[in-house]
Amino acid sequence: MKYLVKIQYSGKNFSGYQRQSTQRTVQGEVEKALSEVLKEKIEILSSSRTDAGVGAYALPAHFQTSGLIPPHKLPFAVNQMLPDDVKIISCKEVGKVFNARRDVKKKVYQYNLYVYPHILPLFDETAYQLKKMPNLSKMRIVARAFVGTHNFKAFSSVGGQSNSTIKKIFWIKIKKLKNQITLTVCGNSFLYNMVRIIAGTIIYAGYGKIKKSDVKLAFKNLDRNLAGIVAPSKALFLKEVIYWLLI
Repeated sequence: MKYLVKIQYSGKNFSGYQRQSTQRTVQGEVEKALSEVLKEKIEILSSSRTDAGVGAYALPAHFQTSGLIPPHKLPFAVNQMLPDDVKIISCKEVGKVFNARRDVKKKVYQYNLYVYPHILPLFDETAYQLKKMPNLSKMRIVARAFVGTHNFKAFSSVGGQSNSTIKKIFWIKIKKLKNQITLTVCGNSFLYNMVRIIAGTIIYAGYGKIKKSDVKLAFKNLDRNLAGIVAPSKALFLKEVIYWLLI
């Protein structure tokens, strides 16, 4: 059987998603727990490999099993073996041809901000502090420059594994609720640190440090120096993955 699980985790105490021999990772913890419960070696393939510090509301991953535990009961059994910062929130059986990585149509990431002159501990765990309210109109103007198909080399960091720097952004939404701001980015796929640099650029725009013309020039010249900071990882979360076929 092939099962699709959705994994929720805080990235704070993980060295990223991908399995490493000497570091604590999301994949390592989940595979260990699944293998123990199902009494066989389990390897999972996820839609994405988030970086150190980045969390996920619902990261999809599939795996093959000959185990006899039905999918609706699996999360309860596995979650007893998992630490508090990572849990399986759902599980379902999928067809043999389904692939959690290959069949992705869109990915949605959310970046969380809060505005306050001092650190607020209950916000600061999962959001990036801004000490003054940025100009949201300027942020939205610059955000629109990212929409479409572009070469995002200027908005990525060295060290990624993508075969192409050409990516498509479908939309970016910026919402404010009191002193909280969320940046939500939907694209077909993303380069290493791409969402964090887009967020850093939009934040800079909110303070008048970057204009839409700077973003266009960065695309044209592939110049990383024209983009904003790599915003901190703690505030970034994979929110949703959309597949070509209903599953």
